[in-house]
Amino acid sequence: MFREYSKALFKRVDTRQLMQFRPPVLPPRIYSKQINVDNKHYAAYCQEMHWPKSHHMHPVYLQMLSLPLQMQCLLDKKSPFPLLGLIHGKNDISVLGDCDLSAPFECRVRFGDVRPHNRGWEFDILLEAFQQGQRVYQAISSYLVKVKAVHVAPKPVSLDSLSTCDDETETPIDELTVTADTGRRYAKLSGDYNPIHLYGLTAKLFGFHQPIAHGMWTLARSLSSLMENEERDISKLTCSFKRPVYLPSKVQVTKWCEDEVGVQVTVSDHQNKHKHMAMSVTF
Repeated sequence: MFREYSKALFKRVDTRQLMQFRPPVLPPRIYSKQINVDNKHYAAYCQEMHWPKSHHMHPVYLQMLSLPLQMQCLLDKKSPFPLLGLIHGKNDISVLGDCDLSAPFECRVRFGDVRPHNRGWEFDILLEAFQQGQRVYQAISSYLVKVKAVHVAPKPVSLDSLSTCDDETETPIDELTVTADTGRRYAKLSGDYNPIHLYGLTAKLFGFHQPIAHGMWTLARSLSSLMENEERDISKLTCSFKRPVYLPSKVQVTKWCEDEVGVQVTVSDHQNKHKHMAMSVTF
């Protein structure tokens, strides 16, 4: 997707819409494509993510495949948002049916909701996937565009604070060694060659002193750690990204608040002081 990132560098954004009190108007266009899963590519993805052998698709894989459609959505001439500089804040994924990897997926991507944020505007990109006319998968990516707008919004509620669990005992389940080339490996798999993930020099051009891991890599890899000894199937997961994972580094994956319905998971630094991601998984 070098072509899309090249376009992003030269895309002109009408910032007047972002500076108004009212939410910016989003283009209604739906971008669609039939996606056929390549078995070799999926096997490479599973190997990278350490996904346990299962007949069930990794819940994050289809959203990764839809990235070109998401970029087309962001590059729409009527989109008020820049592509470069966006902050990926949250993910909400629902597995609504049996995703058959041997059959094609009809994927549809469009803009969803837009909300005021205390640092600018937060907006959603919605992916829906269909097989044989039935919706089997839905994923919502939420992004923040920082701007000094006139609107005022309360500080967003942390995913951690939504827990009503009685037993919040933390159980470490994995320590991940995130190597310096993690961003380049994932870029090769996903096509997401955002410069902040590749090299120290390209990351510095966008304000990072080191390259950072893709949030989607952190989500997918930590989910694999959770599911390594889990026999239940995931029906829904929600995550919020707290702070970037710099490359290289080590991170801890910890679960807590587990019951028959689901579990909470956090990804933190190796000293377990700062959280990189919080995730809620429902079975």
